Amino acid sequence: MRYCYALLLVVAFTLTAAAESYRGFLLTKDNYQLTGYFNLIEYSPTGNYITFTNDFGDVYAIAPQLVKGFGFNQEGSSIRFISRYHEGQWFFLREVEPGRHLSLFALPDGKDQYVDDSMLRLFSTQPAAYWFEYGKNQLLPIPRVGYKRTIRNFMAESNPSLAGRIGKKGYRYRDMVNIVAEFNVTGGRKRRRL
Repeated sequence: MRYCYALLLVVAFTLTAAAESYRGFLLTKDNYQLTGYFNLIEYSPTGNYITFTNDFGDVYAIAPQLVKGFGFNQEGSSIRFISRYHEGQWFFLREVEPGRHLSLFALPDGKDQYVDDSMLRLFSTQPAAYWFEYGKNQLLPIPRVGYKRTIRNFMAESNPSLAGRIGKKGYRYRDMVNIVAEFNVTGGRKRRRL
């Protein structure tokens, strides 16, 4: 009887693991794409990492410092992650709103079924949920507490009218995608001429 329960548990775990795998790719530091199945994002004290199964069936735990990023499809939409280093920790950040002048990235959290964020709750200082990428891969974390001041200071010179609207209806923390999209539209018109 004990063996039947053990066998049932193994079969259930195998079916669950297979159901949570997403067909995707890893982008290596030397720009090669490795195809396989993405399994899970997990957190560790040094940031986060993924488990990846290549096409030969080998399972790897991949830290962000080893690759440029990865991507996969979920229900018809393409999901892409980049690896970035910030203040002593490496993270995989999900691309939310790409842009020419400003891009928005989000830290993966437990809302997605492919993320195990149980270790993230143990961090003494929580990493920011949203991140701006500007210039040449420069990152600016946007924490929930103090986001208005952070964004206003960031946009003060380049787009003062948008900076003045931060915090008002339609320009709050939950509207971060719209803020970045508007910045990219209005920021594109203000080019300096030499």
